[in-house]
Amino acid sequence: MIRFFQRLQDFNVSVICFAGSAIALGHALQFDNGFYHPVALNWLTAAFLLAVVGLLLHRFAATVSHRIAMALQALLVAGIVWQATQLFFARPGLYITEQAHLSLFKAGIVAQVVLVAIGVLNIPALRRIWFAGLLATSMGLGVWMIKAAPDPYIDVVEVHKEAIEALIHHRDPYRISFANIYENAETIKFYNPDAIIGGRLVIAYPYPPASLLLVVPGHVLFGDYRYSELALLVAAAALIGFSRRGKPAQLAAALLLTTPRIWFVIEEGWSEPVALFMLALTVFLMIRNPIASGWAAGILVVTKQYLGFAGLAVVRLVFADLPRWKWTAISAVFAASAVTLPIALWHPNAFMRNVVWLQAREPFRIDSLSYLSWAAREGWGRGSFFWAIGAALLTAILSLFTTRNTAQGFAASVALITFAFFAFGSKAFCNYYFFVVGALCCAIAVFPLESDGARSAADISP
Repeated sequence: MIRFFQRLQDFNVSVICFAGSAIALGHALQFDNGFYHPVALNWLTAAFLLAVVGLLLHRFAATVSHRIAMALQALLVAGIVWQATQLFFARPGLYITEQAHLSLFKAGIVAQVVLVAIGVLNIPALRRIWFAGLLATSMGLGVWMIKAAPDPYIDVVEVHKEAIEALIHHRDPYRISFANIYENAETIKFYNPDAIIGGRLVIAYPYPPASLLLVVPGHVLFGDYRYSELALLVAAAALIGFSRRGKPAQLAAALLLTTPRIWFVIEEGWSEPVALFMLALTVFLMIRNPIASGWAAGILVVTKQYLGFAGLAVVRLVFADLPRWKWTAISAVFAASAVTLPIALWHPNAFMRNVVWLQAREPFRIDSLSYLSWAAREGWGRGSFFWAIGAALLTAILSLFTTRNTAQGFAASVALITFAFFAFGSKAFCNYYFFVVGALCCAIAVFPLESDGARSAADISP
């Protein structure tokens, strides 16, 4: 038995499982754009099981050996090539105009693969610039996506525009209404009937203030808030790639930048890139400056409602640097309060109605990619959101015992908590799982390499 555990320490099963999970989950979202599909649910199940195994075995290995690093690189490269192939042959979004040149987009995908190949082959003259080239190419692909789909048919874009306009004109974004862009059948599917009066939705901005404040620059400077989301997404990939020295971290970032539905997320204007940036920034700073990581973690948990379930992981993060834990705690509380309270206290009732209670009153989504949707289709009844809460809390508690209090432990915890929340929830779509893919990439990238020696020792805590 002792020899078995020693082998587990030599063979980092956890990081391999997370890589396989990220690839499988990305492929699941390719089926019907992340909506329910029987085959997609099978891939989701495979991804979830791999992630759970990775979580359970996370504590057994504190570093990645040279042999496992090579195996991980091979798996990541295979995943990148597979994902790029899917991106090349499938339409990257739903609302691309006829004037858009898909050939230009496909050239960008080819360029991504070529740049990754240069990095893997370690060509001396280009090895220092391939990753920067990958980031620049991905930024170009995102700009193409926004210009190719200037008016996506989704309420998320409409409510963001209205909320940003309200904010910059000194009006409360939680006391606005916005135009209902859907037909009657779609309206009933997405909203409760009492939310519509005179063709307008009498609900306001439904997310916490942090996710709105960070995208205002794109709207003000370029006329489309999605440019901010694109910049934050590429910045998140950069943080992932530079979180550790060595190829695995950069390839983990490349895996994120080639996940099949990445540009669909940008097209639809979902706010998950904001949350992913805050997660990547948190784990990046955990390695370098624990007190500064408290600032980032505080904003992270108030960026999206579901990230509140990562609160236990954030509390644990505070004690990663015991001599200075009070300063880390103060940083986290102050940052979370600073980005939330000034707007939340503007009209507290309106804030609570839209950010908290609205989530519990939304209709059951039979088209969501989750086990509750599958159970409803099988005639087992429609479960409530308490299933999602229970799954997230159980995973949060489990992660306290199965991960170390390190950057890689924090990233793994957040990835599994959110994965469980969505998989057992009644509202689980492409954008939510995209965040999980990004969190898994963070968990892969921040594992220290055994060859780092003394540098890695500082990241190994019980």
